[in-house]
Amino acid sequence: MNEMAAAEVLHPLGEQLSPRSSKPQNLVGWLFGGTGLALFALMALVGLVMRLIQAETIDITSVWFYRLMTLHAAGMLAGALLSMMGGLWFVVRAVVPELNFGRVIASWASIIAGVVLVLVAVLIGGFAAGWTFLYPLPFDSSGQWSTWAAVTFIIGMGLVGVGFLIYCIDVLRATTQTYGGLTGALAIKWLRGKDPTGPPPQVIAATAVSLQGIICSAVGMTIVMALLDHTVDGDVMLDALWAKNLTYFFGHTIANLIIYLAAGMIYVLVPLYAGRQWKLSKPLAIGWLFTICFVMTAYSHHLYMDFVQPGAPQMISLVASSAAALPVAVVTIYTGMMLIWGSRFRWTLTSILLYLGFAGWAIGGAGAVLDSLIPINFKFHNTLWVPAHFHNYLMMGVGLWMMAMVSYLLERAAGRTASRRTTIWAPALMVAGGYGFIFCWYVSGALGIPRRWAVHPIGTEGYSLVASIFVVIFLAGFTMLLIEFASLARTALARRRTATAEVPLQTEAPAHPEPAPGAPEPMLRSPFGIGVTVGLAVIASFVLLPPISDASIATIGFHHLAHGVQFFLAAMLAVALASTPSVARRMTPRWTNFGLAIVVLIPAAMLLFMVPAIYSEIDNDNFLHASYHFGVLLLGFITGLGASMLGRVAGWAVLVSSIGMALMFAAGVTGG
Repeated sequence: MNEMAAAEVLHPLGEQLSPRSSKPQNLVGWLFGGTGLALFALMALVGLVMRLIQAETIDITSVWFYRLMTLHAAGMLAGALLSMMGGLWFVVRAVVPELNFGRVIASWASIIAGVVLVLVAVLIGGFAAGWTFLYPLPFDSSGQWSTWAAVTFIIGMGLVGVGFLIYCIDVLRATTQTYGGLTGALAIKWLRGKDPTGPPPQVIAATAVSLQGIICSAVGMTIVMALLDHTVDGDVMLDALWAKNLTYFFGHTIANLIIYLAAGMIYVLVPLYAGRQWKLSKPLAIGWLFTICFVMTAYSHHLYMDFVQPGAPQMISLVASSAAALPVAVVTIYTGMMLIWGSRFRWTLTSILLYLGFAGWAIGGAGAVLDSLIPINFKFHNTLWVPAHFHNYLMMGVGLWMMAMVSYLLERAAGRTASRRTTIWAPALMVAGGYGFIFCWYVSGALGIPRRWAVHPIGTEGYSLVASIFVVIFLAGFTMLLIEFASLARTALARRRTATAEVPLQTEAPAHPEPAPGAPEPMLRSPFGIGVTVGLAVIASFVLLPPISDASIATIGFHHLAHGVQFFLAAMLAVALASTPSVARRMTPRWTNFGLAIVVLIPAAMLLFMVPAIYSEIDNDNFLHASYHFGVLLLGFITGLGASMLGRVAGWAVLVSSIGMALMFAAGVTGG
C-alpha cells in the first residue's frame, strides 16, 4: 500500500503506529476473522428464528427451539472466540515475532472441527441439552436424542477448548520469552522500575488472557473427560454440584476472556485512527494484574440460586464480580475515550465500529455488575435480563469489534474506505436494531419473563415479536455491511493484480530485546532447586502413597487421588531431569511442537485412564495392577517432559493445570 492510499484509510499520524504486517499475520487475520464473521451471521439467523418461535409467529415445535438454542449459544461462542483470537494474534505478532504460525492454524483447525461436531450433534443427532451440557441432562434426554449425539457434542466442545488451549500455550510461551518472563510480559518488572520500557499494552493483554485461558481450558477439559468417562462406564457418577461449578467456571471465564482478547486488539487499532499511541500506564498494568484474580473467581454468581452451593464462593464471587469491571474495563474505556478526545479522530467504517464497541462493553458490563449483586440476582435469575446483559457486551461490543477487524483488513487491502452510505447507515441500523432488541429483553427480564423457555407466558408474546422486528433491523444493517465488505474485497483483489510494488503500511516495531534463539529456559534454574524437587518427590512417595493407597480400597475417590499423586510425583521427577544442564542443552525450539502435543493429549489420556471400568478388572492381578500404576507414572513423567519443552513460564502453567485436572477429577468422580 502506498502512502497516498494509506492516507485515505488512516489518520495521517496513524501510519506511524501501524503494526508490522506479514503474510502469516494477514492470513491469520483473514482466516479467523472470516470464519468468525460467518459463524456470527449464521447464528444471528438462528437467533432470529428462536425469537419468532417465542413470538408464536412461526410454527416450529419446542423440540427444535431447544436444539437451536443449543446451537446458537455454542456457535456464537466459537465465532466470537475465533475472531478475537485472530485479532489479538494479528496485533501481537508485530512485537512478538516468536509467535508460531503453524500452531495458531492448529488451534483454528481444532475449533472448526469442534464446531462441525456440534453442528452434527444438534442438526442430525437432535442434541438439545444447552451449550452448558450440565450433568446429568446430556445422558437423560427421555429419548429426544441418543447417546452418540451427546458424546459428539461434548467432544466438539472439548475440541473448542483444545484449540483455545493450544493458542494460549503458544502465546504465553512467546510473550514471556520475548519480554523477560512472566513478570516482564505482565509489566511487573516495569512497575518495579527494573524495565525502562515495559511491554506494549497488547502484550500485557495477551499474556494475562493466555495465563487465564490455560487454567480455564484445563477446567473445561476436566468436565469434558469426566462426562466421557461416564459414557464409557455407566457406573461412573459425577457430583452434580461439582460438575456445575466446573462447567460455569469454564463457560463464564471463556466468555470474559473473549472480551479481553478484543481489548488487546483495540490497543493497536484505535490509535491508528486517533494518531496517538496507546501508551503503557500504571493503571493499565495494575488493572490487568487484578483482573487475573477477579475473572477467575467471579463465575459463582451463576450459582446464587443453588442453595447447596457453599457460602464462601458466593461471597467471593460477589466481590470479584463487582470489582472485575474496574481494573481493565474502566481503564481501557477511559483511556480509549481520552485518545479520541481532541485527536481529530478519522471517522471511517472501521473506526466507527471500534468506537461503538466501547459503548456496548460499558453498558453490558454495567448490567453484569447489577446481575452479580445477590438481592438483584434473586429477582433477575433465569429471566431474560441475563441474556440481555451478555448480548449487550458480546453482540454490541465484541460483535462490532469483530466487524471492525474485518473492515480494517479490507480497507487496508483495498486502499480506500467504505462508501459513505454504508459508513453511516450500516452502524446506525445495527445500533438501532441491536439496542432495541436488547432493551426488549431488559424490560422482559425486569417483568420476570423467563429465559430458555420455548413458549413464553400468555400475554407476553408481544415482547418477543417486537424484539424480532429489532433483530431484523440489525440484520439489515449487517447485510449492508457484508455487501460493502464484498465491494472492498473486489477492490483489494483488483488492486493486488495491478500493483507493481507494495510499500508496507507500517514502520518498525517498538524497540525491545529480541529473544535469543536456543533451548527453552529450564523450569528449575539451579542444582538446589533440582535437588529439592527430587527430594520432595521421593519423600512424598513414602509419606503420601501408602495411606492413600490403603484408603483407596474403601473409596473410589481416594483411588483417583492416588492416581493424581502418582502423576504429580512422576511429573516432578521429569521436570528435575529435564532441568539438568546435560538434558536442557539438548532441547531446541524444534521440541516445542512435541511438548505442545504432549501437554494437550497426555493429561486427557490420563483422565480416561482413570475410568474404573479399566482398572477394576485387574485389581486382583498383582502384575496387571502394578503395570497399571506404572502406566499412570509414565503418563505423568511424559507430561513433565512435555512441559519442560515449552520453557519456564508456559511449562509450569500447563503442568500445574494438568495436575489440577487430576485432582479435580478425583474430587468429583465416584462410582464404578
